[in-house]
Amino acid sequence: MVRYVLGLWMLAAGPGFALAEQASPGPPDTLEVQVPEVVVTALRGHDRLGDIPAATFVVSGSALARSGVTRISSLIGLLPGFYGYGQRGSGETGVVDPRGFTANGESSYLKLLVNGQDVRDVENGAVDWDWITPEEVDRVEVVQGAGAWLYGDGSEGGIVNIVRREPRSGLRSEGTFRGGSYGLAAGTLVLSADGERGMGALRGTLKDLEGFRDRSAERVGGLGGDASWKLGANDRLSVDALFLDANREDPGALTRAQIQADRNQAETTTDFQDRERVLVGAHWKHASGSNIEWTVSPYARFEDAKQVRTILFTPLDHPTNAETWGAEIAARGAARPGGRDLKWSAGALGEGSQLESEYFDYTGGVSGTRLAGTESRRDTWSAWANGNLALGATSLRAGLRGDVQLLNVTSGLTEDDRKLKSLSPFFSVGHSFSERASVYGSFSTAFRVPTLNQLYDSRPFPDGFGGFFTISNANLDPQRSESFEVGGRTAGPGGGEVSLALYSIHVRDEIDFDLATFQYANIGKSWHRGIQLAMDQPLARGFTARAGGTWSPTTIEDSPDSLIDGNQINAVPEGTAYGVLAWSVDRGGLEAGVHYVGRQFLDKANDNTLSDFATLDAGGSIRVGGARATLRVANLIDRKYEDSGFIDAIGDPRFYPAAGRRWSFSVGYDPRP
Repeated sequence: MVRYVLGLWMLAAGPGFALAEQASPGPPDTLEVQVPEVVVTALRGHDRLGDIPAATFVVSGSALARSGVTRISSLIGLLPGFYGYGQRGSGETGVVDPRGFTANGESSYLKLLVNGQDVRDVENGAVDWDWITPEEVDRVEVVQGAGAWLYGDGSEGGIVNIVRREPRSGLRSEGTFRGGSYGLAAGTLVLSADGERGMGALRGTLKDLEGFRDRSAERVGGLGGDASWKLGANDRLSVDALFLDANREDPGALTRAQIQADRNQAETTTDFQDRERVLVGAHWKHASGSNIEWTVSPYARFEDAKQVRTILFTPLDHPTNAETWGAEIAARGAARPGGRDLKWSAGALGEGSQLESEYFDYTGGVSGTRLAGTESRRDTWSAWANGNLALGATSLRAGLRGDVQLLNVTSGLTEDDRKLKSLSPFFSVGHSFSERASVYGSFSTAFRVPTLNQLYDSRPFPDGFGGFFTISNANLDPQRSESFEVGGRTAGPGGGEVSLALYSIHVRDEIDFDLATFQYANIGKSWHRGIQLAMDQPLARGFTARAGGTWSPTTIEDSPDSLIDGNQINAVPEGTAYGVLAWSVDRGGLEAGVHYVGRQFLDKANDNTLSDFATLDAGGSIRVGGARATLRVANLIDRKYEDSGFIDAIGDPRFYPAAGRRWSFSVGYDPRP
């Protein structure tokens, strides 16, 4: 523990932290602090960042653009309490796991919202971080800790709310081009207009790269648009749509011998994912004369995916088709009971998702005989209410949400129906000693419904006797957890800031893959706890020093196997750290930062380790008028390391190599500061 406490370097946790516009304009992986006047909407209201009773971060769109990253996750994964890994062909982060929750990229414990919509896929609950590029973002709001009291299933680790930039006055155009290592070529173009009664924008993105490993090429394209109109003095109607087409080759994981021979080789010559996805939504807001705002938000999501994945040396073609329809109605307002300020919100949601999943034999690059298929459905009905009461310098916040999931599957002649219920309370106390010092404590519960893939996937595995079996388990129960968190923050008059958060999460009925039965199962309990510390200090002559980190022991609890009881959960690092030295002037800046990850295992027995690693990133940014140029060099010392791995079905360790030294250069035009 000592080495992590001494090296707790990653940027801030606590009731208020922001990566924001006001500090250094420095570029790569820029982590910047802003005082808590930022307004956060992730909690279904308008909260001052410093008043939120959770470790909270706001990443500004300008900080993202200056950083030079091509994927938002590359910055989110550096925040305290998070671990970013699973590098795609460009070397950018593909997976972000929160507070010890991990599914090795198969699923997500973060509720990622784009345009207010949950964008996880229907089959696995996985997140694609290419939905929106950094140049399109106004800000990214991150609220850590259990979010089930507001958003239900799949938010055990927190909420990430991406807010797009609104159009500027008149007719405008903005664009960015980026080139770099591994054949990277990417571009974003935005056309927008803002008039007296309405506004709208059209967006287009393209990214093409060869990848740092064999068969790691990516072709990603997106289109989007939104429009908003005033309908009288009290009403506004908005509509939006997003389309994402992501075609990615999958080089797979390597053995240690393969890495030593050629770390850039591919494990397989067949595997890939080709996904087309669409989000559409509408939002009607009405502000009544009784100081209540009503919103009605219907939405739909469509997914069409084709993929080939090799498991146990057998590649199968796995096409899926999914659609989701839903609508949410909510209200929020303010009152003064007993002369005290009370902010409240309440709402209800109904959603239905349907998945068609098939498997085909795949030999010689050609799909053959249909082997299996299922049609499954998940319907969700939810209602919630919460309030925030101010008692002078002390505030009380409470919330409650109820969820009912109806699950159904048809596989050949087999049918199955289940009903799962969850109740998620939240309670917190916060106290402000001054404008610059505050503390909080909170309690909450959360849950995660098993995915349709874990419940009903029909992929056939040969049993060695001429038959087949599946690894899905229709009897899985929801994973449930109880969370406690305390934190505090203080800021000095010179702009320096220190913040701290401590959390403890007890998880039961944890969903994981059980090698003993070769099936998904509720394997037992785990204990997630951590300390997140951050410091930010302006120095003389335009220099700023920032440091922070997380110590996060996450252990198996009450296991029937005494050999693993109390061990660190595999794929969860025990410590992360980050330190930055930045120099800024009016038109640009330079920056260098060190990122460290330590003590990580591939197996529950903690016999196979993933080596600790540290990387150095550097770069610079300059702005002249509305034009900006950014140079980013990641892994400057060309460190050879692996950022994740696992134990395969026959007990061998396998690793995912990380990219070596790489650079990217971007030029763009954006008249906004």
